[in-house]
Amino acid sequence: MPTFETVLTPAHRPDSWSSASHTCCVRYQILAEAEPALLCQVLNLFAMQYLTPCHIEVTRENGLLAIDVQVDGLSWHRAGVIGEKMRNLIDVCSVELTHSESLQPSETFVALAAG
Repeated sequence: MPTFETVLTPAHRPDSWSSASHTCCVRYQILAEAEPALLCQVLNLFAMQYLTPCHIEVTRENGLLAIDVQVDGLSWHRAGVIGEKMRNLIDVCSVELTHSESLQPSETFVALAAG
């Protein structure tokens, strides 16, 4: 009768999409052409993943939008995939991702409306 040998199987590769993956706060810095639908298109990429940004700042200057978005609770892999989807939007010029230490911007702005 033949003898059987134990076969060592390689460890499974990590599941980047798993909810057990390490999460972080990510800051997206987006430069895009100032088109009316662009802001909705960018925010929709988060909404489709059931993510709500904790900070959004948009500035329009010289026909360009500078969009700063901070989102927490997603893995770095997922953040990168969302960033690539942003880069595929036709009006987006550039997207930069960075780890953000805090959920709030370094400066706090208060806007008051006068009637």
